[in-house]
Amino acid sequence: MNGGRKTLFILSLLVAVAFGGAGKPLPPSEEAFHGIPDGESGTVLVVGEELEYSVRYSFFDIGTIRFRVISKEDRGGRAVYRAVTTMDSSPGLSWLLNLHIRFIGLLDSAMFSHTWMSEDSTTESVGFRSMVFDYVKNRMFYTTGERRPSGITQVLSLDTVSITGPSQDGLSLFYFAREYVRQKWELQVPTFMDAEEELTRIRFTAERKSVSIRAVSYPVETVYLDGTAKFVGVFGVTGDFEGWFSNDAARIPILAKMKVLLGNVEIQLTSWKRGSWQPPRFVD
Repeated sequence: MNGGRKTLFILSLLVAVAFGGAGKPLPPSEEAFHGIPDGESGTVLVVGEELEYSVRYSFFDIGTIRFRVISKEDRGGRAVYRAVTTMDSSPGLSWLLNLHIRFIGLLDSAMFSHTWMSEDSTTESVGFRSMVFDYVKNRMFYTTGERRPSGITQVLSLDTVSITGPSQDGLSLFYFAREYVRQKWELQVPTFMDAEEELTRIRFTAERKSVSIRAVSYPVETVYLDGTAKFVGVFGVTGDFEGWFSNDAARIPILAKMKVLLGNVEIQLTSWKRGSWQPPRFVD
């Protein structure tokens, strides 16, 4: 995976895993999570929800991430949701970085991925990657290619990858974390980054905390977690991260931080559209 797509995965992950909740811990001997815990179905995946985040390094705005749930569909008798994430680097950093990436995914109510596609735009072409999961036969079809301005689409590779069970991608993980944050546990989540499965450690703490963000004039009530990512993206994004999600039924990511080689990257909620939802006020 190139630096841009890996960075989008990491930033999506940071926003995704910023919640903590109540429940029982995963045994320390467990190496990877493939099961389905007790979630709170029906309160996270809301068609029409739109969330926007700023990405900052020190005093610099380096990009924007947007998450949208655009439809609920039927897939072989199972309800699935279509979600879209876009990441755009700041225009003022065009001399350093020019990223315009889109993720499109189908996920079920248990927050596992069924299909995923990324589109990485440049001035010359749109590179795409896709994953289609076949859980009946424990396999995933992975395709890469590009679309040129002339309209020509070229498939560059098509591979079949073995999987061990229900899987995550960088987009579905965002909603997976929100669905199951009422658990208190530590786990490693298998997630595909292109055709490679990675493990990310997440420690849900159930710690209630007050957080301040620029978009809200009052302190927000959140729940805290931390963890470790075992890969490196652009800007030296790697290693330990922290996150805070709204302590309510919506469980919307409010703030996330991750270490880079020099300092921290911060991802902060800047705008939202979800019915009448507002960030919950922290009351001591």
